[in-house]
Amino acid sequence: MKRFSAGTVLVAAAFVAGLLFQLLYQRWSAPIPPGQGYPVTFSPLPPPAARSVEVPLVEAREVEKIRGLAGNRARVRGRVYRVGHSAKSNTYFLNFGPSRSSFTGVIFASALDSFEKQKLGPQSYEGREVELTGEIRDHPKYGVEMILEEPSQIKVLD
Repeated sequence: MKRFSAGTVLVAAAFVAGLLFQLLYQRWSAPIPPGQGYPVTFSPLPPPAARSVEVPLVEAREVEKIRGLAGNRARVRGRVYRVGHSAKSNTYFLNFGPSRSSFTGVIFASALDSFEKQKLGPQSYEGREVELTGEIRDHPKYGVEMILEEPSQIKVLD
């Protein structure tokens, strides 16, 4: 003969008690005739109030502060130190400092058409004071960067 533990017996007893309670409740509760239930109304919530979210402005030389904004939109202001070009991928890099750890704006080949339509070549930004607006990314291989997809993301300040 197999013995059951006290926990198993207790769980089985609770199950049987719940089943009996449900059966008795259904038996002695009067059914609600159609159309005579509780009235239910629906009132939609008002749309959320539009909030004006201020996009933070950070200097390009404050790389650690920019890194803290990774995944968020920000405005980065500074002088473009050098414009790099990768012939292999036809990608332009707006470097804001001499080292790889500096902040970088990236213009991929897919976005070059929109820059060329407005007669704005990426090379024209070299040595100029600009303000970039967009999402900050902290790429594990390339460092802190912002992908520039439209010319409207770059504002020339001088």
